[in-house]
Amino acid sequence: MNTQRPAPKRRLAEWVELIQQREMPIFNNTVHQVLRVFDDELAPAAALAQVIMQDPSLTTRILKLANSVYYNPAGASSGYTLTTVNRAVVVLGFNAVSNMCLAATLVDDTIEGATRERVARELARAIHAAMQARSIATAREDKAPEEVFIAALLHRVGELAFWCFGGEQAEALDQFYRQQPATLPERGQERILGFRLNQLSGQLARVWHLNDLVREAIATPSMLDERIQTVVLGQQIALCAEDGGWRSARMQKLVQRTAKMIDLAIGETHKRLQQNAREAAEMAADIGAQIAVPHIPQHDETSDQPASDQPTLDQPAPNQRPTAATTAVPEPDAQLQLRVLRELSALIEGGTANLNQVMTLALEGIHRGVGMDRVVFALITPDKRTLKARYALGSEHERLLARFQFTRLPRQSHPLFVALERQQPRCIQERALDEVPATVIQALGRTPFMIAPIDIAGQGIGLLYADRATSARALTEPLFEDFQHFAKQASQGLTLAARRRAR
Repeated sequence: MNTQRPAPKRRLAEWVELIQQREMPIFNNTVHQVLRVFDDELAPAAALAQVIMQDPSLTTRILKLANSVYYNPAGASSGYTLTTVNRAVVVLGFNAVSNMCLAATLVDDTIEGATRERVARELARAIHAAMQARSIATAREDKAPEEVFIAALLHRVGELAFWCFGGEQAEALDQFYRQQPATLPERGQERILGFRLNQLSGQLARVWHLNDLVREAIATPSMLDERIQTVVLGQQIALCAEDGGWRSARMQKLVQRTAKMIDLAIGETHKRLQQNAREAAEMAADIGAQIAVPHIPQHDETSDQPASDQPTLDQPAPNQRPTAATTAVPEPDAQLQLRVLRELSALIEGGTANLNQVMTLALEGIHRGVGMDRVVFALITPDKRTLKARYALGSEHERLLARFQFTRLPRQSHPLFVALERQQPRCIQERALDEVPATVIQALGRTPFMIAPIDIAGQGIGLLYADRATSARALTEPLFEDFQHFAKQASQGLTLAARRRAR
């Protein structure tokens, strides 16, 4: 008999407050911005790209996922890869990239602690259920399959948050599950916690202002609404595959129910659900959730038991690329530079380029192609006295956006303003930093940097800034030349776009 004294219980409201204080990564500032853009039917694709590119880690994950077999099946064979977030949004679609963002951020920093396996299973179930639900929604011609994907992905967000941050009570519930496997999970939750974890999901969905479909699917899963039932069915398929495999009697009933919903033969439906599971595992691997891959059940022709070479928690699945640790220090990549410049040219030649699109591509090319740690585009105010950051990429991008604002004093020889006035790029090395005003050093640090003016038809509108402050790597002449090339292309593109609009 277990006589261990249980951990003190917290009320449901206290758990909500605790999780909010811990700032679960899926609901950091970036994801809130993605959700806001997703909910805005009039938001341009460039708005989503700009949000993503404020987060270097997310940018890397999105581009990797965008070039995966699932999203870009022709890429590997044709040699065509998506090298910019802007292009990924255009080619793959606004909704698809929004989903990538949510799936990618779901795994950030949520895989530590004593209940690691529970977290892994929740991650696996979330990704698997979302893929199943979207497939079903698409087949029945749902008005917005991507909303269904998001609702299924976040349907058990309370469970995921609890296992991440539950501490002693999470360990106590895990122990209860192991000792009494026949007891319904909800009974164990009420006994150990005093509430059910789906109630925590509902409260988090409310305080985080998630959309109506997410909240309704959590609060009223039995409602006779096709969209809610699609979300619930995705969850049931994922759970059943995990607990009973693909050949269980319960799975057969779920297959029959799905086949009726999407008007497809039972055999074909079964194959489709298994394919969805394979694609879910591929997505998990591509976004760095290797811990979840073994928990997304794959169909085996001879047995529903895991094969002897089934990947473990610490071993990448066969034929899947191991995920390297994301770095905020990009290396120069001449091929990527060329591809970004081609995309910039194509955008300009298309006749629809604007400041946002041109500068987004230029900054991405400088950051990821030239290999600069921090990149900023700052606009000059109409009175020509103040430079203020409009876009930033790389490490400390939020701090850069907040701090990169400089006002020139009367008769002051300020290198940033002088470069803009004279239309002359400069590479400020260590020996020249003494001429840089103290306000710039205080805001950006004492680090060598490169600057280049951006103009429209000869009229300076702003300044490009780039440095390697994070890595402390040297600024070389070839890097400066590549940096200038992007600045010139951006100015030429903006000039051409302005002339076309004036016709």
